[in-house]
Amino acid sequence: MSEIPPIISPRPPAPPCRPGFAGALRGVWLMTWRSQLSLRKLPGQLAALLVLPFLVYITMVSPATWAKRHVSLGDPAQELNSLAKRLKRAQISLPPKTMEDLRRALAEVNDQSETAWREQSGESAEQRRKRLDDHVAEWDGRILSRAKAVLDERQYAEFQVVQQRTRDNALRRLTEVSLPWGRTEPFYHWLIGFYFFIILPLTCVRYCGPLIRDELQADTLGFLITRPVGRARLLIAKYLAQVAWLEIILLLETLLLFAAGAARHIPDLGVLLPLVLGVQILVVPAWSALGLLLGQITTRYMAGALLYGAVVEMGIGRIPTNINTISLIRHLETLLSQNSALQSALALEKGETATAIGALLVAPVIFLAAAALLFRLVEYHHAAEMQK
Repeated sequence: MSEIPPIISPRPPAPPCRPGFAGALRGVWLMTWRSQLSLRKLPGQLAALLVLPFLVYITMVSPATWAKRHVSLGDPAQELNSLAKRLKRAQISLPPKTMEDLRRALAEVNDQSETAWREQSGESAEQRRKRLDDHVAEWDGRILSRAKAVLDERQYAEFQVVQQRTRDNALRRLTEVSLPWGRTEPFYHWLIGFYFFIILPLTCVRYCGPLIRDELQADTLGFLITRPVGRARLLIAKYLAQVAWLEIILLLETLLLFAAGAARHIPDLGVLLPLVLGVQILVVPAWSALGLLLGQITTRYMAGALLYGAVVEMGIGRIPTNINTISLIRHLETLLSQNSALQSALALEKGETATAIGALLVAPVIFLAAAALLFRLVEYHHAAEMQK
């Protein structure tokens, strides 16, 4: 009887020894969000996200409060009290009937002038200042004219001194609340001038600068680069995972800022939000790639970012020649100037939209390519890095 040969099951295919780029990216992404979104870090992250929206909310006023605050030209009762004290020191009498007539005249002129003053949308700071100066000068002239008809020569001379002080106080008070800020302008300065042009780029540099430096400090870079994934692929995978995380975090921050603006009744936020989010999606990869490159160049990447901002963004970017096109902030201003409220409040210069979008798409490619090239060419040593 012939023996039946044993059935040999086919061997399973061997797993690939080289993980693809997608697999490497997936692994880096899992490590990124799991390490960031931990219960230990969550309270601090939520608190950090709420700081700026809280500042926006407390530094702005409601429309009702603003309406009462920015049209006040003075208190007739307080002005008359000051006049009475001056007249008493100068031993000049002021009959009750004269005092009452003057009080009535001051109240009428103040009410009329305060009602006539209204905030105008789309007005530049210079235009508003001139209109404000003209308005206060006209109000002051009417006050003096009415007072001169009521008071005698000596009384009027003392009143002019009091009125001059009242006029200066009214002009300063109106200037403080109306120039260069309107009621809504602080929101735009917080959102764009502070958050978009300062906090957002520094946040990207802070998170992407140490992507390789952290591995050196932990002495894990040698393990990572012995894996089948090459150096350039490893760097790009870490960059893409960190950018995805930053887009999520900064999206939440922007939504919280707009929620604070909505609580203060900022108009037309629904039109502004898509523009801001679209520009933010474009610029986060650019700032992050810059941070990654600075992290490859120096351990003091935050100082490098500040130097870059001072020289390139604030220096070269303000030169009125074609060289200013290397400034990322200038291209951001071009895109954000499409919104009329931002353009008026921040005096943004308009430019070619297609050029600005192209620059923001090319910038991360250049920065990332330079960082990858450095990572491939430079040999890093843990002991040497720990001494820096």
